[in-house]
Amino acid sequence: MSASEPPSEGLSVADTVVVNYFLAVGAFELLRQLLGGAVRVPRAVYDPDEPDEVADEAASELRRGLRLHRKRSTDRHTARELRERSARALPHFEALPELSSRGGLRAIDLAGDELTTYARLRDARFVSRFSLVAGLGGGEAAALAIAVNRQYDLATNDQDAIKVATGLAPNIGIHRIRSLLTRAADVGLVTKDEARELHAAMVRAGFWDRGRSTNLPLYPTA
Repeated sequence: MSASEPPSEGLSVADTVVVNYFLAVGAFELLRQLLGGAVRVPRAVYDPDEPDEVADEAASELRRGLRLHRKRSTDRHTARELRERSARALPHFEALPELSSRGGLRAIDLAGDELTTYARLRDARFVSRFSLVAGLGGGEAAALAIAVNRQYDLATNDQDAIKVATGLAPNIGIHRIRSLLTRAADVGLVTKDEARELHAAMVRAGFWDRGRSTNLPLYPTA
């Protein structure tokens, strides 16, 4: 991987899915470069200040992911493929506190109008105007609330969040996982082959990409 200017000159906020899959395949550093030097997330996605013993229902989403990988990687009752997938991802998730302490992963507090926007985005009645039947998940709602109120770009692969963002604030830049990998290759952070392999690794880690259903590779091969 070669050094280059980050693709996004403005500030961005990411939801859980984007961080989850870059982290799971050991590519957090690439995501950090792509998002302007730090991966900013709401505390619903990762809260470095929550106690280790926090109950699952109150824990941030990446902490719940860490706990899942810890449990599943050693559970002999779990299917071998899932167990091995968690074993590969676990070391990267265990690094979350260090990533946060070094400033590469930055937790953002919701403030003022963002709390109101968050509550609305969680409300099925509010998002029904965007043809949704349920409110957004906690991480997606918090990230979008920050993006809307601070004019940040939004890194997400959640189709509902993208639909709401497009209708609510069409000026917000949206960065999907596929577009982030493509841009990483375009600006020289990785080669096209490395981008393809990262995408394939994410798919093996459980990432469902609509591109798979059409058999379209990240980059056309010769």
